[in-house]
Amino acid sequence: MYKLVLFPLLWLYATLTLAAEVPEVVRVCLEKNTPATSSVQSVELRARDRSGYEQILQADAYWKRYPENRSKILMYFHEPVDIRGARFLIIENTPQNDMYMYMPGLFKVRKITSKRISSSILGTDFSYEDYERLHGIFTDSRVEQSPDEVLDGRPVHVINSYPEEGSGYEKITTYIDIETCVSLKTELFENEHQLRKVLTVEPDDIKKEGDIHVPLVLLMKDLRDKTETRLVVQEISTDVPLEDDLFDPEQLKQQKAPPIQTE
Repeated sequence: MYKLVLFPLLWLYATLTLAAEVPEVVRVCLEKNTPATSSVQSVELRARDRSGYEQILQADAYWKRYPENRSKILMYFHEPVDIRGARFLIIENTPQNDMYMYMPGLFKVRKITSKRISSSILGTDFSYEDYERLHGIFTDSRVEQSPDEVLDGRPVHVINSYPEEGSGYEKITTYIDIETCVSLKTELFENEHQLRKVLTVEPDDIKKEGDIHVPLVLLMKDLRDKTETRLVVQEISTDVPLEDDLFDPEQLKQQKAPPIQTE
């Protein structure tokens, strides 16, 4: 059986499950919306620079859970033509994740170091670290709950997390809609409490599928660079069989992306 999965909930899940002070109602909602074994997602990334020029990227993202709740993620780009076949791999590990990038023009697999974790992924407003957080495989050293607030007329839970050393952020604040349990806004602060990026979901872009609520559009704005990237979810399936070779760094050069499976 295939079902839709929530990007923002995956972003929060790995961190919030470590914090006892997070309300049980939030924890239950996050767990309910997390796939048991895997997910495959077809997305469109619309990256707009400060002049208004927009680049559109098409990609498939593959996520698989391994023993001890370790995860692996592969992002496989199809468009535009000049990056077709580019692949980005994350392997959850301690004390930090392993990340690899393959560009077909260079025919070389490159490991992403901690110095480049804040770098943009192929010109979008999502950094390598943002993408880790988007899929919930980034744990923070400290998480705390603030008093509930009202955001654009909707009651929200407020969660603050404080990344470990090596992160591009000093603090991350997330506003979780109490009605749908979807993250409506995430604020990412750099050093000295400077608000660098804001990730938002409009309530009108949240659709109910069965028992879960699904955000179909996410907007990431870079306030310093005055750029933005809109992530549009086109197709998602979960708990599908994925071969381990898909997540093998040694196979990135030869790997072909399997088709997304549907019901």
